Amino acid sequence: MFDPMCKREVVIIGAGVAGIAAFVSAVRSRSVSRIDIVDPRGIGKGVAFATTEPELLCNTSVETMSLLDDDPYDFLRYLRAQAIDVSPDAFVPRFHVSRYLADRYADHRMLARDAGVRHRHCMATARTIEKQPTGRYRVLLDDGTSLEASDVLICTGSGAPFLPDALRPHIGAPTFFECLYPERRVMEYLAMPSRVLIVGSRLSAVDAALLACGAGHSVVMASPSGRLPAVRTATPRECPVAIDEAAFARLDLSSPLLYRRLLRQVARSAEAVGGRPLRDQIDRSTNAAERLAREAGLARHGATDWQNVLVRYMDLAEQLLRRGTPETRTRALANCATAVGRYLFAMPLGTAEKLLAYMNDGRLQVMPAVPERLRRDELWRVQWSSGAFDSFDAVICATGFHRQRFHATYNSLALTADTPLAAPRVSPDLRVWLPQAREPERIWTAGVASYLAVPMVNAVYQSVRQANQITAAWRSS
Repeated sequence: MFDPMCKREVVIIGAGVAGIAAFVSAVRSRSVSRIDIVDPRGIGKGVAFATTEPELLCNTSVETMSLLDDDPYDFLRYLRAQAIDVSPDAFVPRFHVSRYLADRYADHRMLARDAGVRHRHCMATARTIEKQPTGRYRVLLDDGTSLEASDVLICTGSGAPFLPDALRPHIGAPTFFECLYPERRVMEYLAMPSRVLIVGSRLSAVDAALLACGAGHSVVMASPSGRLPAVRTATPRECPVAIDEAAFARLDLSSPLLYRRLLRQVARSAEAVGGRPLRDQIDRSTNAAERLAREAGLARHGATDWQNVLVRYMDLAEQLLRRGTPETRTRALANCATAVGRYLFAMPLGTAEKLLAYMNDGRLQVMPAVPERLRRDELWRVQWSSGAFDSFDAVICATGFHRQRFHATYNSLALTADTPLAAPRVSPDLRVWLPQAREPERIWTAGVASYLAVPMVNAVYQSVRQANQITAAWRSS
């Protein structure tokens, strides 16, 4: 049972993966007397998983998506209890994760009640965390109320959609969508049949193309690179070969040769899996359709051994980046992102095969192009950077999201910063340091919101691990 002497009262801001993982871990450890969760959208309703369409799959497999850090098969058991018989390597529709979060939250809410841990979910937006003279914190909400806490965990995910300069003036215009999600709203708005421009070529753009082509529209997907994500059949957590972790830890984040040295290590590990050189596991075609077809073929025939070492290298990269300064982290990511990113955020084979079918039917085209100008009369008129013109019925922006903006003062942290950005320092243990402070605050960041300390955290298992590290700190201090 809960220790009645414990006075730790926690506010968790955000009810996505990291927030619910922290809630579950704190309830299981009985280390807090009260847990308040603040999220206006509800439990498990963040952008990543609050989808409704079965075509939109997770891009990591089931065994990496448990809310329990010490039990990687909890999500698998949940699925099978729902009569969804899948393997640990399966890529499942994303709405299953949202339902899983809500289910485990409901279970642990009852456990909290039985253990005497007070809890409430506030359907509001947290605006500011104010430090109190007592050393505690007041979390100010947008409904005019506030919450008192001894500890605060920020799990707010990504910020607003990122829009290129040429698209920004058209926010709010008919048939212009600054973001695909919620996807049902976008699809119901499109007249049949429409010609749709999707700006971007990464995972959210792939989502948009799947839905638009599947509904009978024709799509042009355009980005500066014209590169689609790579293709994989699993994201296993266990690495089947030994990795020289000491050599990886010696990599110099500031070196211009970082990418080459990193690639050399990954290539050796990938070849060790099955004796197949890395060059035979990837395709370098510049044409998007040709590359997608060849990479899907490699995945279909089990020739993507790089996927078996990817999770371990992500873990090692997270540890290495935590030790670097913000400046060296930024340079390192810029050095490696273009070549590595499409493998880190690869798509499932099933998704790739659907895109190929739409390409073969003439419903999907992917091109390296940037909209230079955009105007609307009866249609959207696009001038490309090449000088060519084109016309579309609708435009969907799928160019990603801004990072969460923070504005720190000596005694507060604004979470919805409209003022000039003064970001706090976040230490490797994920704790926030306010300006002029002599010690870190009892304010933590987890998941995507932890980017100021760990800019590569996107996977569920990474967010869950962070949440458990933080709740362990609550228990020990």
